[in-house]
Amino acid sequence: MKSLRSIALLLFLVAHAVAGDIPPGFTSLIAGSDLVGWQDATTAAEHWKVQGGELINDGKGADLATAKSYRNFELRLEWKIPAKGDSGVYLPGGQQVQIWAKESGSGGFVFNHKYAVSPAAVADTPLGEWNAFVIRLIDSKVTVTLNGQVVMQDVPVEKGVEPPLLGPVEGPLRLQKSPHNVMTAFRNVFIREL
Repeated sequence: MKSLRSIALLLFLVAHAVAGDIPPGFTSLIAGSDLVGWQDATTAAEHWKVQGGELINDGKGADLATAKSYRNFELRLEWKIPAKGDSGVYLPGGQQVQIWAKESGSGGFVFNHKYAVSPAAVADTPLGEWNAFVIRLIDSKVTVTLNGQVVMQDVPVEKGVEPPLLGPVEGPLRLQKSPHNVMTAFRNVFIREL
């Protein structure tokens, strides 16, 4: 089963982005070797670095937010966490697509440190290996694909949050720094507006 998952991930990654190749119609959110395109780039650079095409957080500092606001989009990104890893992608309006090292897997909505919407399947690769998200937000409905497998489909962005978040809204995306102060890495971070 693990070998099938590894083959599926490899095929998915090759089809969607080969080491920095920007898919047609997408824009890269990692530009060169600095944090151009992200809010408070100078302050963020104390704990977020671009090295070898990877966006790496040392487990300290604040979340990293895009300078540009988005409403309807497709976001593709790869991520890697170690044991006890915990991160996420915050959507406009504040809902979080979770990345974490738990048996319940990544890709659902988290509120108050637990899943408000659990992923439909566990599709994570082993800790320390790259995973690939495709996150689509269209008119307040979110679909998340993890390593080629749909783990959440057409879920209202406000689901599971008290008080409910309002959607659709326009705003920045945020990459979460680990609340457990461990390293998180991202690469091939591409977005296209829909």
